[in-house]
Amino acid sequence: MPRPALKEERREQILQAFERCVARYGIEGATLERIAEEASLARALIRHNVGNRDDLVLALIERFFAHSDNQWAALTEALPEKNKTKALIEYLFDSRYSDSQQVLITEALIAGGAQDKQLAKRLRDWIDQSLDVIADIIRQDFQEAASDRVEACAAGILGIYFNVDSFALIGDMSRLRGASRAAALTLVDNLEKGVNR
Repeated sequence: MPRPALKEERREQILQAFERCVARYGIEGATLERIAEEASLARALIRHNVGNRDDLVLALIERFFAHSDNQWAALTEALPEKNKTKALIEYLFDSRYSDSQQVLITEALIAGGAQDKQLAKRLRDWIDQSLDVIADIIRQDFQEAASDRVEACAAGILGIYFNVDSFALIGDMSRLRGASRAAALTLVDNLEKGVNR
């Protein structure tokens, strides 16, 4: 029986390999053979250290949501005291912070959600949570703004962000990224004008 530290190290190695395979081949295409090859381990070690295919998928889903939660927490903590919304937009539309593997995993999970009602529900909750985080940031800057306008602005920013990040997978999208950033800032400017009337 392997030492606990080695088992945990192997588990992490396998889960990282699984994530790379999902990003490359999708959930269905991430076969145990491909995972074993990517992890440079025998296939039997996958089952021994993580479990069966369902266990792998469940671990992928849990890691995805934990990663997202950690990213939102770190981002909101790093925002300045004032002008948080514009700082958020600068971060979201900066290509240096785009993670192509996470984008591909997101797309694979969304595709999987079409067949899995529980996953679909978790993804909808994740979108709602992301929308709440952005709306809360906006509310800190625009405390007098009507709730429905804040929600609309947050939805616009989130939708534009997801759109441009998904296209980043095909190469340099600096023109779209710049125009998308400007579009998100326009939403904030319109919200600000409505508050200052």
